[in-house]
Amino acid sequence: MPLKKIKKKLWPNTAVFMLAGLTVFILASCASPLEYAYRGAQQEYIDTAPETPMEEHFPDEEWDMARGEPDAADYDSSAPGVDEPSIRHVIRKGSIDLSVSDTREKLQEVQKIIRDAEGLVASLYIYEIREGQYGARATLRVPEGKFETVLEQLEALGKVTNIQTELEDITMQYIDLESRLNNQKAQEERLTEILEMADTVEDVLEVERELNRVRGEIESMSARLTRLKDQVTYATINISLREEAVPTGAVSPHAFHNLGNRISEAFVGSINFFLNAFSSLIVLFTALIPALFIIIIIGLIIWLIVRGRLKRRALNGQDGQEQPLFTDEN
Repeated sequence: MPLKKIKKKLWPNTAVFMLAGLTVFILASCASPLEYAYRGAQQEYIDTAPETPMEEHFPDEEWDMARGEPDAADYDSSAPGVDEPSIRHVIRKGSIDLSVSDTREKLQEVQKIIRDAEGLVASLYIYEIREGQYGARATLRVPEGKFETVLEQLEALGKVTNIQTELEDITMQYIDLESRLNNQKAQEERLTEILEMADTVEDVLEVERELNRVRGEIESMSARLTRLKDQVTYATINISLREEAVPTGAVSPHAFHNLGNRISEAFVGSINFFLNAFSSLIVLFTALIPALFIIIIIGLIIWLIVRGRLKRRALNGQDGQEQPLFTDEN
């Protein structure tokens, strides 16, 4: 075969191989600059991005889209990277049981202690244990800063039989509720702006429905936050007073205590008992009037029937006793 023909047949194949090799070389040479540029841009973004702790990002699946705020379970004060709040919100509670000589007298002292501490008596209940022996229970609210002082003053009123104190830290609950409330208020403002831009009736109704839901959440959260603030600001003390039992061999100093009032209460009570009994009889008689009316009618019918039968028997008896008289004229 001539050499020229062989070259003509090999030339297209050689050109294809050369073109493919040139393409591979170009791609290989371009890969390194592109990768370098990408890595440089990525490193530049990392260097210029703001430093944000990863713990502050909430997973999408745990984000409440309806409320537009993270779930309360995501707030963990023990997680690393979360700063401890500088202000602690603590609810302080206490209870104390006292054995006293005179319940009413000690109650007056308790009220004076609370007034001096700028507190209030939330509830008060006085009861009689037995004749001449009284007890009392009261719920006291005092400023949180005066809790210890008031408790010490109450201990001095009598013999302490039981005392307890309790501290409940609600800092994270308080902060979480306050954050949720602020988010709801911001959402209310956004919905108000959207309502002003709504064009169709359908859009207005939809926005108003969502706005009403958000406002309901705001009212509920505000009430809960107000209650938490009250519990934190004012500590609660439950106090129980009980008069000491008088020994059997001793004379009770309370035997004639409020004797006049007790006699008056007994006299008025007996009068009220008889009046109530008389009024009950009147009510009972009034309620029985329809039944008595029916009974009287039935009794009258029975009496008429019995009377008629007795008359018929009497007439039949008279007819049987009458006999004809015959004269014998022989």
